Amino acid sequence: MMMACGVLRFLLLQFLILNFVCSCIGFDPKDKYYINCGSSTDVAVGSITYIADKSSSRFFSTPEDILANTTSNSIASSDDSVLFRTARIFTKPSTYTFPLRQSGRHWIRLRFYPFHYQNLDMKSATFSVFSSHKETRLLSDFSPQNATVKEYLLNMTSGNMVITFSPSRNSFAYVNSVEVVSAPDSLIIDDASLFNPFMAYSGLVDQALETVVRVNMGGPFVSLVNDTLGRSWVPDWPFLLHPNLAINASNIGGVRYPGGGATKDIAPPTVYGTCTKMNSQSDPNSNFNVTWNFGVDAGFQYLIRLHFCDIVSKGANQLVFDVYIGGFLVDRDLELSSVSQGRLATAYFKDFVTPLMDKDSLSVSIGPSKLSYYPDALLNGLEVMKISKGSFSTGGSSLAPFSRSKNKLAVIVGVSVGVPFLSLIVVGILVFAQRRKKKKQEVSHSKTWIHIPVDGGASHSHTMDANFSYCIPFAVIEEATNSFDEALVVGIGGFGKVYKGVLGDGTKLAVKRGNPSSPQGLAEFRTEIEMLSRFRHRHLVSLLGYCDEKNEMILVYEYMENGTLKSHLYGSNNPSLGWKERLQICIGAARDPSLPREMVNLGEWAIKWQKKGELDQIIDHRLVGRIKPDSLRKYGETAEKCLAEFGVDRPSMGDVLWNLEYALQLQEAVVRDDPEESSSNYIHEISPHFNDVGTSNSFGQFERSSGDDLSDASVSKVFSQLIRSEGR
Repeated sequence: MMMACGVLRFLLLQFLILNFVCSCIGFDPKDKYYINCGSSTDVAVGSITYIADKSSSRFFSTPEDILANTTSNSIASSDDSVLFRTARIFTKPSTYTFPLRQSGRHWIRLRFYPFHYQNLDMKSATFSVFSSHKETRLLSDFSPQNATVKEYLLNMTSGNMVITFSPSRNSFAYVNSVEVVSAPDSLIIDDASLFNPFMAYSGLVDQALETVVRVNMGGPFVSLVNDTLGRSWVPDWPFLLHPNLAINASNIGGVRYPGGGATKDIAPPTVYGTCTKMNSQSDPNSNFNVTWNFGVDAGFQYLIRLHFCDIVSKGANQLVFDVYIGGFLVDRDLELSSVSQGRLATAYFKDFVTPLMDKDSLSVSIGPSKLSYYPDALLNGLEVMKISKGSFSTGGSSLAPFSRSKNKLAVIVGVSVGVPFLSLIVVGILVFAQRRKKKKQEVSHSKTWIHIPVDGGASHSHTMDANFSYCIPFAVIEEATNSFDEALVVGIGGFGKVYKGVLGDGTKLAVKRGNPSSPQGLAEFRTEIEMLSRFRHRHLVSLLGYCDEKNEMILVYEYMENGTLKSHLYGSNNPSLGWKERLQICIGAARDPSLPREMVNLGEWAIKWQKKGELDQIIDHRLVGRIKPDSLRKYGETAEKCLAEFGVDRPSMGDVLWNLEYALQLQEAVVRDDPEESSSNYIHEISPHFNDVGTSNSFGQFERSSGDDLSDASVSKVFSQLIRSEGR
């Protein structure tokens, strides 16, 4: 009897160990083809071996055997960067044919990286790609301009997987690596919900899908070597509409996978164990949504998979929230503990299918439910996949790919600095001088932003406003800077070096070249493009154009002779700026209402001095004794109001402008004899009947300098009256 019990315990232990090992290993694909195209040797990426091109010759048919390689060091370092260094080139239609041992879902992953090989510039290649799955067109007139990964999930019934590369007329095709790998059939199930109208969606298991974006909320980049199915997950912060409304949480070790539900093949613990949630901890009455925005192609439906795992609650039934897609409430009063039998930190996912999209952006939001005990909401991961309708392309142009760059992905950075300090911080890295009056010369005929979307997504090319910048050829910039001569360096920052350049017609440029080793990289590149494309102000240098050829990240500005604003504030012998000029810079920026109010947030370092009543302790020492205390006090009060904890308590931009102009009037009313202050800006005598504001509509005469920044004379008159009233 004891022996029998011992055997049972042993068998149970073996079963548990086997179950644990199997869960750690994950899915074992029956079909797995990994080809390192153009390479003469096998390479390993994690636990996967990509075989040399010659070893895979039995799989492809091509009239010409052209193998290309590059020694370029501009390829960003990543787990799979070695796969971008070689390529197979096709001058005529060519096919890969892979025998399938098992029917069902299969991944197709294609890598592209355009480089120069002999007399071929791969950036000029244009081609289409087809699969044998219902003759699906994967790519149409495709012309990748940077390192790119395209991923598809097709349901193959039997036979072979055939992938055809077809060059466009007078062009050629190429590919750097090809993968065809079995996927678990359980990965896509026929259990999705359609919204608008709300109903069950059937037939998803037979649909061909293309990955648009796969996001790890609240966590870092997850590479293919850390995912059981070889997928990559990008961070969510580039897609957040209002980053200040969200915070991150992490508990990777606490993630549980329920029986019959989500598995590690659905999403790894590094995804379910992190989340982005409402930033509502300090306010029990919070009532807002956390929103992400993604670029999509109109004319298609999309599968939206949402991943949830309550890693933040202390007990069951505490977290209840609503979920929105495209502005529609798709899941009301979602309570994660109820769908996981009362257990916390349990992985759960839910699928939704959009209606046919009629615009090029898609939003996903989470927010508090009316049933919430405490307002909170979270999201752990998200996948957006395009549903094929025989082709994944619209009008001959393909869906733009995952972009691989110095920072591995194309991103958009939300602006979350305060308005007054925004002007000081941003222009601190630019220059302070009058803008060039003559019309700038156009330096390129191209008016298309090729890789950097600005609508919150990361997957489309966009034609931008041609009035503010142009795509400048690298050769032009190289010539203007004498091949980036170190003698022409005029500044160095976290992004890289700034060079002085001169075009052939004598136009001077400031050329900021991204540093490949910079951790900021594409994020800062993207931020400056987005911010400066909106701003036009005499204290902000103008963005003339950009260049992203050869994986470069170059921004081109007009060149200012008078140095940076920083050099006029401290650290040089340049003339110091007066208090009035500094206020006028802030006023001009406040007039910067291109950003939503929710994106305005002042720097907190100064508020401690304001609260102590010692703001004067952190002003420029060269201004000591030259600022009227009332003016500084009004300025400090304005900044403090802008730092209010909740948005509803912060002043509007109109109020900010009003108070800043009042601070300027307080300064000018007293410092009449300061030789550095222009006499043309003095407050002149006001007509006597102006004293009776309540009984007269006439404000009398008010003289002002034509060079003054103040544009609303009536506002200035009111300030003058207020100052006189305070003086009585």
